[in-house]
Formats: sequence, C-alpha cells, structure tokens
Amino acid sequence: MDAQIISADKIKKDLPGYDPKLAEEYHHESAQLADIELKRALKDNPNRKVILMSGGSASGKTEFMLTQLVQRDAIIFDTTLSTGEGARIKIKNIRKSGRKLEVYAVIPDDLSRAFIAFLHRDRKFSDAHFYQTHSGSRSTLLNIAINHPDIPIYIIESSYTEDKHMRFAQVTFDNHDQFIKYLETIQVSENAIIDLVSREL
Repeated sequence: MDAQIISADKIKKDLPGYDPKLAEEYHHESAQLADIELKRALKDNPNRKVILMSGGSASGKTEFMLTQLVQRDAIIFDTTLSTGEGARIKIKNIRKSGRKLEVYAVIPDDLSRAFIAFLHRDRKFSDAHFYQTHSGSRSTLLNIAINHPDIPIYIIESSYTEDKHMRFAQVTFDNHDQFIKYLETIQVSENAIIDLVSREL
C-alpha cells in the first residue's frame, strides 16, 4: 500500500480559477481543505503512521517525499510546518487517532540557493512567504523537539550536485541534547534571511 499524500499545493490545482501566478491568493483555502482531508484520513485511512513534512518553501520537501517516502505505508502531510499553533493542532489530532507520528524536516544547505529556486517556481508567492516559512519551520521544529521528545524528527539536508540534480542526506545525532543544540544553531529570523539573500544575490 502506497502512502496517502495530502498536499495543499496539489489541492490548489483543483480550485476554480486557479492560476499558479496567483498561487498565494489560493493558499489559505487550499490549506484549510488540506486540514479537512487530514482529519478525514485520520478517521478512515487504515495506515497506522502519519508523517508530517517540515521545511521552508523550495527546500526540496516535495521532491524528497516523492522519491524517498511515497512507498511508505503512511499518511503524509506535505506542509511547511511553519506555525506553532498549526503544528500543535495537528499533533493533538494525530495523537488522538492513536497513530504513530514522525516528522521529516528538509533543510537546504544554502538559503540563497533555495531562494533562487523559489523565485523560479511556477507557483508564485511573495518573498515574505519564503522568509516566514523558513524561519517559522525551524522555530516549530525546536518547539516540537523540546516539548515532544518522543516524536521522531528526521533532519534531511538538501543540496545540488554539479549537474544540478537535487540530493538528500540525513543528518544524524548521538543524543537528544546534541539534536537540540543543532536545532538551536539553525534558528534564523525573517530579517536575517532577508539580509542573507540580499548579500548573496
């Protein structure tokens, strides 16, 4: 049994009048519909595992999911996980369903490179969306790791080969304290991302 993938970006494509150049205008509605689909899956899907994706826009989450996770027996929610409240609600509902929860966080090796990829995507969002999702997803990850140490979180670093193919490498840690310290070191504010990409571009 392959995974059931729930994706707001996929849902957008079926909304009346959708235009990828105006994707941000459809984001709120598609995100709400994705949450409804997750609730339905938690009720009806027999898979006992739920995977929450995490990571800012254009980090490589979807490609990782489709190449590395799609054959898992799981419900996979393709999300940036960039707000603490959204994560709290999802975790609460998943735990209530009795399923096992895992988080896969895709972290780009270079935020400037990810920003260039973001600018060249067909789905257009404001630059602020990039800054918020990358800063927010890292903050949410740290919050989950501190407050829910029983939830497995897998860190995947995305990068590009010389011939422009995306590759992924799992970052491993000896213990939870080391993991927490890593998450603390990658925290970044929206303003810091703005400064970084401005210097590099």
